[in-house]
Amino acid sequence: MRDEVKKLADPVERDRMKRELMRDLRIVRRPFYYARETKRRRELAAARRKISRRRTTAPMPTREDILAAWSARKESREAMIRLGGMLHDLECYVDNCLRFDETGAVVGRNGGIRGWLKANLPELSPKYKTLMRYKALAMRVRQATNTRDPTPTATLLDEPRCEVVSTLLADQEPVFDRLFAAVDRLVAPEAVFLDEPEKVRRRHLRRQPLRSKNLPARLPVNSPPE
Repeated sequence: MRDEVKKLADPVERDRMKRELMRDLRIVRRPFYYARETKRRRELAAARRKISRRRTTAPMPTREDILAAWSARKESREAMIRLGGMLHDLECYVDNCLRFDETGAVVGRNGGIRGWLKANLPELSPKYKTLMRYKALAMRVRQATNTRDPTPTATLLDEPRCEVVSTLLADQEPVFDRLFAAVDRLVAPEAVFLDEPEKVRRRHLRRQPLRSKNLPARLPVNSPPE
């Protein structure tokens, strides 16, 4: 099959055939990996929800650092990950421990990042949920690259980059939802062996050359054959 695909002169057709073969291969392999991969991803999801003491080698971000990262977040995908990583580092320096009453029941949590924002960046306090989305993005990137404390997320953006980060940043469109969905497909339990969305495949195909230089141009739709 590999040799036959190589014989295709049209790069669009060759790419389509390659994708179909890879899809069929995933379907064949799925029964062997599905249960194991689902279990691994569920453990990753549980780890994201877990409250634990964290540590990082990065210094505590200042209010100026976070404000600058917030202002630049829409400039690139790298800037989005950098903001999320900065908030992930900030979590190491704030107190978000659970609070208990005299019976041992959980009655709340300490201020954490939300409390720090109210005290230091009140202008961003109303954007808390949005900021947590960027932090969740960084956490998924860290899990997809098997990055653990105390390594900061920012080191993943240094050259040379690992394959996962390079692939995520290859798409230059700074659209948060698309970046988040791309990372989530790597770690979400419900996305195990999920095929790439059709609209993403179409977007990739549009970036490919429409035809080989050795092939004749296509006739206009309304032109009669010669």
